[in-house]
Amino acid sequence: MARLKNSTVSIFILWLIIVPPGVIYIIKNHFPQGVHWFYLVIFMLFGFLTVLFPITMNGKPILLAAWITIPAFLLFGLLVEVILMQVSILGMLFYSKNQTHRKIDFFVNSLLFFILSIAAAAAFHLAGGVVGSLEFWPMIIAVSVYQIVHRLLYDFAKFNINRVKGRGTYFTKDLLLESATVIIILPFALMLYFLVEYIGFGAFLLLGIPFFFIVITLRLYNNTEKVNDDLQLAGSIGHELSNHLSEESVINQFIKKVSEMFKADFTYLFDHKSEWLELLRSYEKGAFKNIDLSRFSIGEGIAGTVLKENKPVIYAKREEWLNLSKDYTPDAMQSIMVMPISRNQKIEGVIFISSMKKNVYTDYQLKILDILCSYFTVSVEKARYVEETVRKSERCGLTHLYNYIYLEERLAFEKTRLQHGNLKELSVVMIDIDHFKHINDTYGHQSGNDILIKLSEILEKYTPENGIVGRYGGEEFIYILPGMAKEDTIDFAEGLRKKIETYQFEIFPDLGASKAPIAVTITVSIGVSAIPEDTGDVNALLRNADRALYLGAKRAGRNRVAGYVK
Repeated sequence: MARLKNSTVSIFILWLIIVPPGVIYIIKNHFPQGVHWFYLVIFMLFGFLTVLFPITMNGKPILLAAWITIPAFLLFGLLVEVILMQVSILGMLFYSKNQTHRKIDFFVNSLLFFILSIAAAAAFHLAGGVVGSLEFWPMIIAVSVYQIVHRLLYDFAKFNINRVKGRGTYFTKDLLLESATVIIILPFALMLYFLVEYIGFGAFLLLGIPFFFIVITLRLYNNTEKVNDDLQLAGSIGHELSNHLSEESVINQFIKKVSEMFKADFTYLFDHKSEWLELLRSYEKGAFKNIDLSRFSIGEGIAGTVLKENKPVIYAKREEWLNLSKDYTPDAMQSIMVMPISRNQKIEGVIFISSMKKNVYTDYQLKILDILCSYFTVSVEKARYVEETVRKSERCGLTHLYNYIYLEERLAFEKTRLQHGNLKELSVVMIDIDHFKHINDTYGHQSGNDILIKLSEILEKYTPENGIVGRYGGEEFIYILPGMAKEDTIDFAEGLRKKIETYQFEIFPDLGASKAPIAVTITVSIGVSAIPEDTGDVNALLRNADRALYLGAKRAGRNRVAGYVK
């Protein structure tokens, strides 16, 4: 803040040294003779209307004052052009919604355009231009030189200002559009000058009114394009949200995308819990942040009021909402937009976004936010359904074997059978691939996955009758073998180990220079535990098999079968 203040003071001093003395000098030495004051008033009026109806590109207003300042210069000279340009800059200052740097922007632009006016006027005269001349081609050439010098110096100054401020490149698509606009305006300026000279006041009617109709039409078109672009972006965000399959990722992506789209500095998502709102996520200046925020009751604070009335609100500046706020309100907050999030006529939450700038949000943006909230609720519901389905799913997505959850449920089922006397023997075989990390590191994780998939097919193929096999996690697999004694289980495991040891697994390496398929072999270590030989507790079976695997097989050199030993 201190640095900004010092910059403002420096620019103001520079402006004070150059602009006021420069204007006084021009008044003394270049005061126009025979000024048509009525025309001058019309020029001032048109200049004011030009500022009042600017064309915006990507949120930035384009100054169209050249169509007034150039003919004013050609009719009355440098002084009138300088005054009109300075008035236009002042008007642009009050049009701008960004109040943060208004003062420094005014002094920078005022100083810049004052210098540009003098430089362009000098170029005009050096090119043979004469104020008030009606010679067509000499005037066209001189005005073209005037505008080229003006534009080149403007771009050079803006380029260096951007470089000093550390902003992105100045030479963008927006610059081309702005330059094209200047080129289009130049013929209007020349036509206005010649018509004023030839027919007088009627020229303002012939050109002025149509010009403003064109500007208004372009503004409407530009606004329509902006709405269409935002609708398209909202659709893209909705599609992206639907691709996320976890509720947490949907929420995080929604918060980030909303903040980006509406250029929000503060974004908060509240979850509706019965009779209150609870902060679910907070996102400030591009990063998630943990905030200790108390609950909002219905009707309490801005978000609570929106919840109670079930109506979105927009506030243009801090003074409008400060007395309504509760608890946490960063000092930099200005514009606010708050929307209830509903699904099936029920309020699920509230989204609260804010900017450090004033007058940022508009009514049409409320509609865009409402659409985004609809996409959000649908995506959350879908994610919850998917998560619930995955949780209850019995199969591993990669190997299509039974997964850990199902294995646990099956052991619980077999425990019940043992307790009721419907089962006398139960064995568990735990299998772990030897040096599997080395396989991943050598050939790539996809090759590792290919081996897991093929091994799963082998394990399923040789599953004993009434038994099941599942992926316990990572490179570990488990057989649950009801009705099989421990000795028979060890024999089965030994035969399985030999089959796996001799099998040629075909993989396509990812990490080497060659992508050609190769055949690799693997070995497995196996642990076995059984009821009633080792324990009478089903819950102990997995622990015993795991102990046999690591103590009896892995430590003994791998590639072997070990039964649990008490």
